Amino acid sequence: MHRRIVVVVAGTLFALLALVAGIVTDFHDREFPQAVGAKSRIGLDFKESELTDREAFTRLQDLDARLRLGLVKIAPDLAGDSGKKVFVPLNDGAFPTRVAWFGGGDPVEVMGRERLDHSPPDGTYLLTGDSAGLGELEKSLASEAVRTHRTESSLVDSFVFVVEAGSFGAAVIAAFALIAALALFWLSVKARGRALRVLGGCPTPRIHLQDLGGFFGALLMSALVVAAASAVYVGVLHGWAHVPSFIKVLAGLQAAVIAASLLAAIALSMSAWPSATMLATRQPAVKSLRTSAVVLQALTFVLVVGAAGPAWTAYRDSAEASAETARWHRLSDQVAVQFAMSLEEMDRVEPQIGTFVKEAESADTAALSYTVTEGAWETDFGAYSAVAFVNQRWLDLLTADAPEPSLTPVPFSRVQGMVVKEFGEQFTLWSRSKESGGELAAQLRYLEPAGGLRLPVSTGNGELLFLSDVLVAVVPSLHGTFSDADLTSMMSTKNIVFSGLAPTQELLDRQGLAPDRMRAAGFEGEVNLVHVAEEGLLKAQFAAYVTWLLNLALVALFTAFAVVAGVSAVISARLHAKRDFPLRLAGRPWRRILQVRVAKELLAGAGLVGVVLLFQQPDEAGAVLLAAAFAAIVAPLCHLLATRWMFTAIGRRRV
Repeated sequence: MHRRIVVVVAGTLFALLALVAGIVTDFHDREFPQAVGAKSRIGLDFKESELTDREAFTRLQDLDARLRLGLVKIAPDLAGDSGKKVFVPLNDGAFPTRVAWFGGGDPVEVMGRERLDHSPPDGTYLLTGDSAGLGELEKSLASEAVRTHRTESSLVDSFVFVVEAGSFGAAVIAAFALIAALALFWLSVKARGRALRVLGGCPTPRIHLQDLGGFFGALLMSALVVAAASAVYVGVLHGWAHVPSFIKVLAGLQAAVIAASLLAAIALSMSAWPSATMLATRQPAVKSLRTSAVVLQALTFVLVVGAAGPAWTAYRDSAEASAETARWHRLSDQVAVQFAMSLEEMDRVEPQIGTFVKEAESADTAALSYTVTEGAWETDFGAYSAVAFVNQRWLDLLTADAPEPSLTPVPFSRVQGMVVKEFGEQFTLWSRSKESGGELAAQLRYLEPAGGLRLPVSTGNGELLFLSDVLVAVVPSLHGTFSDADLTSMMSTKNIVFSGLAPTQELLDRQGLAPDRMRAAGFEGEVNLVHVAEEGLLKAQFAAYVTWLLNLALVALFTAFAVVAGVSAVISARLHAKRDFPLRLAGRPWRRILQVRVAKELLAGAGLVGVVLLFQQPDEAGAVLLAAAFAAIVAPLCHLLATRWMFTAIGRRRV
């Protein structure tokens, strides 16, 4: 019976480890997609390079073809609305048309090179070909002031990253605590037989070998069964290409856990060796294990309640990440104008840019967001951490799906002093009609987020801040407020964006800003359009995925505690069997038999919860108490089931 218990509990533990291995494999596949043979990820930053976007892609394409690198750019699917990615090879190759993930979900479409015609060259690329030329690629790009960051494919790194993710690491620790509890249970079962063998003069090494050998055999059998079953599951449902990676991770975890369990068993066996006094006074053989059992249960309990707060924060972050992804999608069809030209040429195009903005504003396709934070301005904005200058088009884009009221008016008289003091001189420089700073400030409409809304505001260059304490200053008209020079400057930093690639390109052409017409006019540089949401979408998707992993880890931790509590209750039932059995035979109810034992645990648990609360954030207290309530239900239930099982086993002479 006890061997079957060890096999079943160990099987549950190894199933949890298979889940961990699946998560690690999934994360590794999302970083290095196996379906395209990704070997490395290379991040490229062209911000300090003088190459235009077109020149940058041409250079990358040439290097990719010559060095046979098989570079594939990761880009968001701007046409969809589900946060998907697309893969874009820089050159032709043997790529599938669609790439399936290990973790399921919508497959990724492999698109043609034309997908990058209006994308920035910055971002992440996968290396799917010969990695021997990577050094030459980095050296060549460095000569063009391009920053590179390479990450090699490594299952160990993926595992370390996942384990370091907060409560997920606690779940792995809980797995080790569980296997230690299992070793404790095994020794408690073997305690009586061991005492008899000691009395019989059996050599000590033989006793250790017999006890630990049986324990190791039970663990190994469970590990092999779970590994075989999970490998078939992965192969059939996720693809056989993922089985080697999955088995490597699972085998490593199982080996580590079995080694830890054997070390724990050896330590417990030596510390609980039957003493001459214990044998002479006929004390219960498992009495020496009681302290270890209590410590182990307390440890897992602290892990559960300690991980609940961070997990609750991760859940809230998940909701916010989901909301941020939705906000980024509102900008997925927005494009910015990129000036690949000298400052002198930018001065020449300012009048055309002014007219371009005027026409775009008339068509309600121009959106402004220019944000100044307290840190950047090195001042104090009072109740606000930042001031964002936006137009109505920006608010329509980013608050369309927000619950009402998303923004509430702020009387000008309340912020007049701060706004005029901090931005008065800047307003005078910005103003097209040369109004004073105070006059222009009075023309703006002031709002602030309401109902917990974290309003997305742009800091420029495609970066968004999600703020709930920002003062929103709504500009009535971009062209009517700002000079042509300031409009050009704001567009160059992507603080003004435009809806739709085709209509925006048409507006540029109408102003003589098409490449062929600019070259005919004597310009050496050119004006390009780029999507502004690509990097933001990918960052938001990654944040949401990591948070999902954290929440899944918490589920694993609760499961581990439930199993540990059950094993600990069985040990306790064996220790108290001589007391419980006659009391139950005498008709005493289970509640009265267990009340002292359970009361002690609940009291100790309350003390541990109090200690844990001292190290938690105030807003995480509710999650900690909820986890404690879970433990307060599970622990007595485990005691009831374990004691009833022991009563039945004694009555049937099974123990």
